[in-house]
Amino acid sequence: MQKIKFLLSPWKNEFIEIIKQVQKELFISSPYVDQKGVDLLCKIIKRKRQIKLSLITNLTISNIVNKFTDPIALLKLYKNFNAVEISSLGRLHAKVYLIDNVGGIITSANLTGGGLITNFEYGVFINDKDIISTVKDDMVKYFSLGNILDKEVLEKITEETKKIYIVKKKTDNLVGKTKLAQLLKHVTENLNIELLKNRVKEGKTINAIFSDTILYLLKKKGPLSTTELHPLIQSIHPDICDDSIDRVINGQHFGKKWKHQVRSAQQFLKRQGLIYRDRNNKWRLNINNEE
Repeated sequence: MQKIKFLLSPWKNEFIEIIKQVQKELFISSPYVDQKGVDLLCKIIKRKRQIKLSLITNLTISNIVNKFTDPIALLKLYKNFNAVEISSLGRLHAKVYLIDNVGGIITSANLTGGGLITNFEYGVFINDKDIISTVKDDMVKYFSLGNILDKEVLEKITEETKKIYIVKKKTDNLVGKTKLAQLLKHVTENLNIELLKNRVKEGKTINAIFSDTILYLLKKKGPLSTTELHPLIQSIHPDICDDSIDRVINGQHFGKKWKHQVRSAQQFLKRQGLIYRDRNNKWRLNINNEE
C-alpha cells in the first residue's frame, strides 16, 4: 500500500474503508463530534467490539449548546467499543484519526456528519509506522493536557445537556416569533442573494459550474450514474442545489430545478466529447480527457 494518499471530498467511502482496517486501537482527535459522525463510526466497527477508542474533543458549553460536540453522541461510544477514554481539551483544533499505531489520517474533517459526509474537506492518509508513532506521541500529550472524562461524569453531563436542549428549543421558538428574528431572516436572505449573484457574474453560468463539478467527480470517483452524481454534486454546492426553493437571479435558476440543470450540463459535456454514458448507464470521462 502506498505510504501517502490524498483524500479529497466527498471522502465518506475512503473514511469507511480506512477505519475498517482497525483491529485493536483507534485514536481520534476531533473538536466537534455529533450524532451522525458517531453513528457512522459505530456502524463501521460494529462487529469489532474488542477495539479500544481514545478520543480528544472540545466539550465546551458553547459547543454543547450549539450541538457542535454532543455529549449524548459521546455516551453512545461506550456501547460500541470495548474500552473508551475521552479527554476534553480547550482550543483543540486538530483532526486526526490513528489506526493501530500503523496508519492514520490527518485532515480538516471533524467526526461529524458535515465533516465525513457533506463538507468539502481535505486530508492525507499516512501508512508509515514511524510517522504515525510520532503523531501518536503528540496526540497522547494533548490527551493528557485535557479534562479527562469517565463514563459516570459523561452521564451526568448528558443529563444536563438534555435539559439544555429542551430549554434552547423553547427559547428558539419564542425568539423566532419576534420582529427581530423576522428582520434577521430578511437580512440573511438578502445576503444569500448577494452571494448567489456572485455565482453567476462575469458569465459563470450554472451550466458551467455543474459541468466543472461533473468532470471533477468523474475524474476522482470514476464512472458514476446520474443518481450517484446528484448527492455528490449537492454536497459540493448546497447553495445552488436547494430542494426547498426555486429562485431566479440574473436569469439563473437556484433551487429545486437543479437536477434538470445537472442533466443539461451532462448533455453539454457529451456534445463536447468530454464524457459518455456506458452500457451500465454510468457516465465516464473520455480517455483523451482523463488527464
